[in-house]
Formats: sequence, C-alpha cells, structure tokens
Amino acid sequence: MAGIDEKLALTLTRRLRAEKFQTAAMIQDETGKTYTLKEQEVFSGASLLKIGIADYVKSVWQEKPAILQQTLSVQPGQRVAGAGVMHHLAQTEWSLRDVVSLMLATSDNTAANILLDHFGRENVDQWLTDNFPGLQLQRNFIAPVVAGKDNFLTAEALLPAWQELFTKENEFTAFCQTALHEQTERGKLVYYAEDLQFTGDTFNKTGDLADVEHDCARLKVGQKWFDCIILTKFNGPGQHQAALELQRDIGKLLMQNLMQK
Repeated sequence: MAGIDEKLALTLTRRLRAEKFQTAAMIQDETGKTYTLKEQEVFSGASLLKIGIADYVKSVWQEKPAILQQTLSVQPGQRVAGAGVMHHLAQTEWSLRDVVSLMLATSDNTAANILLDHFGRENVDQWLTDNFPGLQLQRNFIAPVVAGKDNFLTAEALLPAWQELFTKENEFTAFCQTALHEQTERGKLVYYAEDLQFTGDTFNKTGDLADVEHDCARLKVGQKWFDCIILTKFNGPGQHQAALELQRDIGKLLMQNLMQK
C-alpha cells in the first residue's frame, strides 16, 4: 500500500544516514503522515526561496486578482546570469504572471529579482517571517553576501510554503503547478521518472550552489501523493555526486511506492 509506513520510514532513514555530508528531509503523504530528519536544521536557501516569493505574490493576488496581467519592464541592471533565460532575451516587457512562471519553471534569477524589486525584498522577507518562520530572504539572487545577510531555510519551514501552491485550486495555483510540472531541472528527485515509466505526475523546484544540492517535489498518482524536501550540503566533487545520487534514490523509492497496487 502506498504511503508512509514503518517500512518506508526505516528505508529512508538508512539511506539518508548512510551519507557523511549534511542532510535534512521532510516527506509527507496525502493523509498527513510525515517523515522527518533534521527538519529544523538551517541551510543556505538557494533557489528554493523562489517558492516563498511565489507564495507572497499569491497573497497579493488574493486581494488584487488583476495583478497577473500587470506589465513589468526589465531594467538593464536587473539582468543577472545563472539560472533562467530572461537575462539573454531581447524582450523587455512581461506580464507579472509570466515572470512568476519563468521564476518557477526555469528558476530564473532575473525574474525573481524583478519581483523582489517590484514588491520590495524587505516586504517579502517580512511576510515570509510572519507566515513561514525559518524562510529568510535577505539578499537578491546572485547578489553578494554582505555582513552575513543571506537566504536561509529549513525543511520544516519550506513544506507548508510548498504546499501553499497546491491548496485551493484557482487561477494562481493552476499556473504555478503548470510551471512546476514543466520544470526544466529534472536531475534530482524526479530523475528516474522516465526509467520507471512513472504513471503519475511530477512537480518540482530545485536549488543549488557550489556546495548545496536541494530539491522539493510533489510526486502524485491519482489521489495518492508525496511531498518531499531533501536538503544537502557537501564538500568536494565526490560528495557532490553522492548528494545527487541520494536525491535520485529517494525520489525513485517514493515513485515506486506510489505505483504499488
């Protein structure tokens, strides 16, 4: 039977504790059963903080639904490299909806910074502190860390922020889920979906830095699903590869569980 049970929890614990690098996990099924490991440990947030930005925009949209059609202009100084496509495209005007979609689907740093500039990064950070304590957004993406001000998270804080994009089907959650379903980075938790001929749907958002590989995913078959967050911090290329393999193995385990009859 699919879902979190003692056997699955034991298998997850053995796999996670086999690694020597820093890891944290939080996994929940559709019944609310939850598996956790070091869920309160603080990690660099990387691009997973973009989930929190989407949540903030959703909160504004609930009061002002017309904002999705608002046009945002890309200023030269807002174009930053790294993840995403906006920084090298000639187009300078985008709907706010498309900016959010690009931020989620391609982890677009320029898109994220445009939203932070538009709404005010400090406003977004304070809202996250109030609504999802443990998520900290203290700098724009690709901006240098000054006086220790960086972006941080815990698995415990991220889970409800992630699930906010799946609650109450509406225009906003629908286009966010489409973006997460069409996620361009599929090298971690959803890596084995094609090999397994996974019969369900995958939604994911990833984050990485030089010493960090994070992933957050919803794996779903019918009415059964897992929300899974795996955070890792490592040293050197050997541990880097091991962190990727850990993500892939856990995703594979969960997808196999969901496909059980």
